[in-house]
Amino acid sequence: MTNGPGVGLSGRVSRMRFKAVDRSDDEIEEQRAWRVLSEAGLVDIGLDEFAERIRDVKHIVITRLRELVEFNAAVQERESAAYALGTLKGLELKLLANAPAPPVPSEK
Repeated sequence: MTNGPGVGLSGRVSRMRFKAVDRSDDEIEEQRAWRVLSEAGLVDIGLDEFAERIRDVKHIVITRLRELVEFNAAVQERESAAYALGTLKGLELKLLANAPAPPVPSEK
């Protein structure tokens, strides 16, 4: 006998029920991430254009972070901006690491 969906007589919540919910939450989050990337125009673009957009956004975040520090804004907003900047830098470094090497000029 149970007291309701996913709750046993002891009042403990069934783990099986939440694993299924977690999975669908992950799927929803993935769909949301793809939608945001698509709306930002970051889905079907070349690596050069992607790197350029990352640089543009980094400049925007840096400007905002300077404003937040200058006006002594809430710590949470400053931390969010700093975290975003770190994430963008990580993406930029991955792009650089995976970029094709320029052709070596041949000697004549």
